[in-house]
This record gives sequence, C-alpha cells and structure tokens, in this order.
Amino acid sequence: MNMTIQMNEELSKEELDESISTLRSLMIEVGLTYGLNHKRTLEISQKLDVYIAETQKRSALDYPA
Repeated sequence: MNMTIQMNEELSKEELDESISTLRSLMIEVGLTYGLNHKRTLEISQKLDVYIAETQKRSALDYPA
C-alpha cells in the first residue's frame, strides 16, 4: 500500500486540531470494528500521521529550538 496522502495546508490550527480528533475517533471505531490491520484502519492511521506531523511542524516554526 503505497499512497500519497496530502493535506490542505490552508487549514487553521483549530481546524487541524479538530481533524486530528475526528480522525482518532474514526480510527478507533474502524479498528475495533474491522481490526487494526484492516486497510481502512491503516489508511486513517496514515492520514492521522500526516496531520500530526503538520501540527508538529507548525509548532516547531512557532517555537524554534
């Protein structure tokens, strides 16, 4: 499964946080229903990873080390 997941970089911090929360809930629901290794669970997990990485990237830009 090699897919490129892109996100809308126009999302505000609040929209990004809401998307992360929604994706987490959805991933848990799908994982409990179909299993952790199900294609849909993994797709949601990968999308969630992209959104979390974007949040971390933005935080690093706001507070450079």
